[in-house]
Amino acid sequence: MSISPENLPSTFIKLAWNKGHFNLLKEYCCKDFQYHTTFNERALNFFEYVVYVNAFRSHMPDLELTIEQVMVKDNTAILHTILSGTIKKPFFGLPASDKLITFAAMSTMEMEHGKVKTLDSIIDIAGIQRQLQSEIDVNYPLEIGPKTTK
Repeated sequence: MSISPENLPSTFIKLAWNKGHFNLLKEYCCKDFQYHTTFNERALNFFEYVVYVNAFRSHMPDLELTIEQVMVKDNTAILHTILSGTIKKPFFGLPASDKLITFAAMSTMEMEHGKVKTLDSIIDIAGIQRQLQSEIDVNYPLEIGPKTTK
């Protein structure tokens, strides 16, 4: 599958976060795909990314991700997104709530040969905490991959 560098970032994000179409999404990833986010202290591979996104989607079943802006230069994209939804099952140490929360994310995406090599996202954790008046436990919910000792 081939897609232009201008369309790849938004297609990738929509397939993962809004649709959960991971079999199709895998076609747009390099074999050594890596994802890093504010919510997890280590990078995740594709399988771990799927687990992560599915956890988010199952705890926030009405999650909607809106792409506000995408800027692409050569093989790098910068995305500004807004996520909205309600937490129906506690996660990240946050309580379940009927309160709609909305928070921003900024991401950089590195593309190679028409596929996504890396995705790095910075989430507005302080904004979430203000809306829910609760602390976020960054590595809380997923326990993806090997445990690290401190």
